[in-house]
Amino acid sequence: MPADLQLALLIAILLPAGKVLASLTKRFGIPAILSELLVGVAAGPGLLNILHKPLFSGTAAGDAFLLLAQIGGLVLMFIAGLETDIERMREAGPTAFFVALLGVIWPFFLGAGVAHLLGIGWNAAWFLGGALTATSVSISARTLMDAGKMTSSEASVILGAAVIDDVMGLFVLAFLAAACNAKNTGFGVAPQLTLWFQQNIPWAGRHPLVIQMSMIAVCVTVYFAIGYGAAKKLIDPIIRLFRKIDANEAVTSCVLALVLLYAVSAEWLGSIAGITGAYLLGYVCAEAKLKSLFERTFAAIGHGLLIPIFFVSIGLSSNFRALGGHWLLLTAIFAVAVVSKLIGCGMAALGMGMGTVRSFRVGCGMISRGEVGLIVTAMGASTGIFNEAEVAVMVAVVLLTTLITPLIMRGAFAIHCPQDLEERAPGEGTEESVDATEYSMIDVQAET
Repeated sequence: MPADLQLALLIAILLPAGKVLASLTKRFGIPAILSELLVGVAAGPGLLNILHKPLFSGTAAGDAFLLLAQIGGLVLMFIAGLETDIERMREAGPTAFFVALLGVIWPFFLGAGVAHLLGIGWNAAWFLGGALTATSVSISARTLMDAGKMTSSEASVILGAAVIDDVMGLFVLAFLAAACNAKNTGFGVAPQLTLWFQQNIPWAGRHPLVIQMSMIAVCVTVYFAIGYGAAKKLIDPIIRLFRKIDANEAVTSCVLALVLLYAVSAEWLGSIAGITGAYLLGYVCAEAKLKSLFERTFAAIGHGLLIPIFFVSIGLSSNFRALGGHWLLLTAIFAVAVVSKLIGCGMAALGMGMGTVRSFRVGCGMISRGEVGLIVTAMGASTGIFNEAEVAVMVAVVLLTTLITPLIMRGAFAIHCPQDLEERAPGEGTEESVDATEYSMIDVQAET
């Protein structure tokens, strides 16, 4: 069977499976994201191993599915940016930074210490701690969307802190790379500038960590300044220009191109994850006057196709068979992954005056791990610092934190506090009001 038909069949099997399971589990209060992840786990190498069945093996269909999933992650983060409450995000700025800071420090040192106590050498232990630092903002964003909490104060802090600790995770990665003398051959401006300085300036060659972190700091600052400023000034004029294109859904297509360009530029110029660039563009578009021209179409494309594929792919990438004999290490690191974010981020939010319940929600929203953790794990494996078992442990921890975050967050938001009543709009809190709001938005956008 040709690879394109294999890809079509793969999507035809996994996409409806996720939606059907989501419909069934919704009756028990389980969010859709968890159902999509479980479909991926069942289809992955630990159980069905669908990508290596004769029907799908030997072609690029599996790789194409995983690449399509990465596009889904970008669309997810753009939609999360569109749904961000801008005013509350600005108010949450100092709190988000403090939450991100403690959310990096606690997992890094606690993870490294526990790993070393369990017999892992310090080099591998530091890498393991580094893999635990960054939060997977896409998981938390989707959970907040499903729960209808994207406009809450907690959502502003969680999303802001997750973006910030993604940047902080880069500095941890730079430190680890320099500590193990890893070659700096990465993609983007910062690695190339670092390499040039080390080759041409003797002082820079003797202090690789200082140069590497300095270049990352400069590139991150430049990217956010240029990316935010350009989008803020030009997004509405650009959308008006797109409207003049005489073609079906021209605005949506061109905005999608902008999302992809922002993702590429985030990694090339800013040396940060592409999803951060997509979120930045969505954050600016949230205040755009003409966002109604593409907002609902993006939601249909994202939630109907690309975003479910993204979450199914996470499960497809997991393999629990390499964990045999290492269950104590897995249990300990998983416990550290959960507790360190709950305590570190929760204490930071509490210290900034958010209250006990809301601080707990923030800590829960920061538990999931994702792209940065897998990048650090891949670096540890490629340099020989991680063995196969340690790689399997870290991948399992990333998956497990991804699986439990929606459940824990749902439970945390089920605990009410006095501030919830102050925030809740009249009629909010019932499925009927949510449905009515959705239908009214459709009518308004149709008139537009």
